[in-house]
Amino acid sequence: MNATLINDQHTQDERLRDLILEIDELPSIPETLIEILKVLDDPDSGPADLGAVIRLDAPLMARILRLANSPYYSRRGDITDINRCVTVLGYRTVRQVAICVSVATSVISALEKSSGQMDYRELWRHSVVTGAISKHLAQIAGYPDPEEAFTAGLLHDMGKFVLELHAPDLYHRVIADRRTSRVSLVEAEEAVFGYNHAMIGQAFGQAWRFPRILTRCFGEHHTPVLGGQAVDKTDHAVALVALADYLANTLEPSRSDLGFDPRFCMVAELHQIAGLAVDAVENDLERIRESVTLASAYLDLS
Repeated sequence: MNATLINDQHTQDERLRDLILEIDELPSIPETLIEILKVLDDPDSGPADLGAVIRLDAPLMARILRLANSPYYSRRGDITDINRCVTVLGYRTVRQVAICVSVATSVISALEKSSGQMDYRELWRHSVVTGAISKHLAQIAGYPDPEEAFTAGLLHDMGKFVLELHAPDLYHRVIADRRTSRVSLVEAEEAVFGYNHAMIGQAFGQAWRFPRILTRCFGEHHTPVLGGQAVDKTDHAVALVALADYLANTLEPSRSDLGFDPRFCMVAELHQIAGLAVDAVENDLERIRESVTLASAYLDLS
C-alpha cells in the first residue's frame, strides 16, 4: 500500500474516532464492560474474575440470569447465582452474554431518549436474528467459538444505531431515498456522510475497546474478502456474519425499511467463504428458524 493511501486511511480513521467522541447522545462505555474487557484481556483471569465483575452490577446480573434461564441457553429455570450460571453455561458463553447485554442496554437506552425516526426496535430484532443465525452457522461450519459469532452477529449493525443517534432526520432520508436509487445503502451513506454504517460501527467498537475480531465483523460484514475460503479465524467470523446478515433479511424480512437490498448480495460467494455449501444451509433452514425463535429472549432487555 502506498504512502498516500495509508495517510488517507489514517485521516479517515481519525475523523471517525473524532465523530464518535462528538456524539453527545452516544453513551460512554459502561464501567462494567470496561472491567469485563479487562478480564478478557488478562490471560490469568478466569470464571471467578468474571463473576466478581458481573456481581457488582445488579441490573446486568439480573438480565444475564434471566437469559441464562431462557430456552435459548437452558431449560433448567433454577440458575439464580452468577457462579452457578458460569458452571452451567460455561465461561465463554457467559462472557459473551455479558458483552451483548451491557452494550445493547446502553445503546437502546440512548435511542429511547432520542427523537429519531428509525424503527430501532425492528433494527434490534434484525440484530438478534442475525446473532442467532451467526451462531448456528458457526456450529455447523466448525467455527471454534460459536458464542463469539453470536456476539459479532448481534452487534454487527452498531453503526446504524450510532448514525441514528448522530443525525436521525438525515439518516432517515438516506434510507428512504436509497429505495429509488441504484446504489446500496453503504454507498448512499458514503455519498451523504463520507462514511458508511459499517465503518462507523468499527470505529465505535474500537472506541469501546472491543476485541479486534468483533470490530472487523462490524466494519467488514458488507465487504468480506471474496474469491476463496477464509484464511484465518477472523476472516471466517466476518464471512459467517455477512452470510447470517443476508439470511436474516431473507428468512425474517424486516417489518420496516432498514436498507437491505438483495441485488447487492453475492450469495454463492458468501457461502463459499463461510465454508458452507448452499444446499447444506438450505436443508438446515428449519433448525435455523428454531434457533431464531429461541433467541427471542434477547428482544426484551429492559
